[in-house]
Amino acid sequence: MEITERDEAGNVVQMRIKSSTTGQVVLDSKENNTSRASFLSFIAKVFLPAGYPRSVSPDYLRYQILNAAQAFCSSLASLLSSRATLEGYGVGNASASSTDALLLTVLQDISNRLTTIIAAFFFGSSLFPEAKTYRFLADLLNDAAIVIDTLSPLLVSLYDAHVPTFMTTIPFLPPTVPLRVYTLCLSASIRALCGIAAGGSKTAITMHFATPLEGTGDVGDLNAKDSSKETVLALLGMLIGTMTVPYLTTPWSTYAVLFSMVFLHLLINYIGVRGVIFRSLNRQRACLAWMAFKSKHNLINTPTHIASLERILTYADIIQSFPSRNVIGRCTMGSSFAACHPDPDVVDIFRHKRYVLCLDKKSTLVHGANPHFHVLLKTGYNSADQLHAWLFACEVTRLFASMNTGTVGLYPLIQEALTTFDEDYSSFLEDLHRHGWMAVALTADESTIKEDSEYRSPPLLSGSQTVSFSSAIPKSVIVNLSSTQDSKKDQ
Repeated sequence: MEITERDEAGNVVQMRIKSSTTGQVVLDSKENNTSRASFLSFIAKVFLPAGYPRSVSPDYLRYQILNAAQAFCSSLASLLSSRATLEGYGVGNASASSTDALLLTVLQDISNRLTTIIAAFFFGSSLFPEAKTYRFLADLLNDAAIVIDTLSPLLVSLYDAHVPTFMTTIPFLPPTVPLRVYTLCLSASIRALCGIAAGGSKTAITMHFATPLEGTGDVGDLNAKDSSKETVLALLGMLIGTMTVPYLTTPWSTYAVLFSMVFLHLLINYIGVRGVIFRSLNRQRACLAWMAFKSKHNLINTPTHIASLERILTYADIIQSFPSRNVIGRCTMGSSFAACHPDPDVVDIFRHKRYVLCLDKKSTLVHGANPHFHVLLKTGYNSADQLHAWLFACEVTRLFASMNTGTVGLYPLIQEALTTFDEDYSSFLEDLHRHGWMAVALTADESTIKEDSEYRSPPLLSGSQTVSFSSAIPKSVIVNLSSTQDSKKDQ
């Protein structure tokens, strides 16, 4: 009898059960392809997730290779920054004291923690949907902190040499307070921003890698293996850095190596982030996919194609045309009604939906202008309502940009968009699902449906599913919306 097995790494093992001359059953195994005890197989088991490559998304390996290269460049640049930071603490200065260094460390820590709290408040809900943007932004901030630390001795000497005389008497300004205090505290704050941006975006990217095309992945194992790789790369970077830094004895050689490493670090990061192919929608990807779907080019809206069109550093609320990708408008999700131009007729159009689309108070629908819309979400909304609202805003903006008239009213513009939108929206969802975009199941809120019997759910895929869409948490939600007649009765 022959038995063939395949282990988690994909190695095929053939085993044969046969009887010996003594009558005992013997198990004879034979491995095909790579031996299980080989060095490469051992390295793969240590640093790659269990079940690789079937347990991760197809873009995992490419990103990890580029991530390793950028981590190596960052390690070398960080060593140069650490040397300058130690000089800022007073290493090599006979007049410096340990107490001054301790107080400076405390000030840095205070700056870091306060910035973390403030940044988490303002950007926390945007990190997951805009993972690519904040992942690259984190590297920009990290490199900015490294450059500030490394250049701090030069900045201090230049400032001391050219500081105006009258500034020496102003409290809390250099040289009353040494400039190195400000530069080190500034770099600590920038590193705090980097930590917030990197932490939230890395979670989103890790969850993406743990969703293979078929089956399921293990986020915990993926995180553990990533930590192992980062540890090895950090050690390798420090090893090479300790052999390189002692030879950088002049400022200009230090700056040349620093900016070379920073340039390579940012370039590799940009290439790596652009290569991540999300199969879930955010506002930018949804807008590009809808515009491509509505164009006459009949392009296939695969995740790979949309990823090639994405802009990394951009505002999340802009609406782009296709194929030129020019900005033709803006739409803010989850706004308050106070930001909108009040129009009862427009509000009444959306009485059967869990959102309202309105125009910003300061915006106009004049030909050549870029309108600014707001989406007001109603209580009980879900991701399908958010996707429907965002794409409807994109469609209204597209129609307005295609008109050549002088001034257009919002009410007729919305009415024209509604004539074909729901039908096109259903076809759009089917098209995305057919091309590999990830769908998620929706659970209906029974209590909300009973309270609002006129609510009409957006078109869904079979099995009450919609394409995965993520957006920031809304600032406010409409709890109650009364008609004009009801208001008169109350009065």
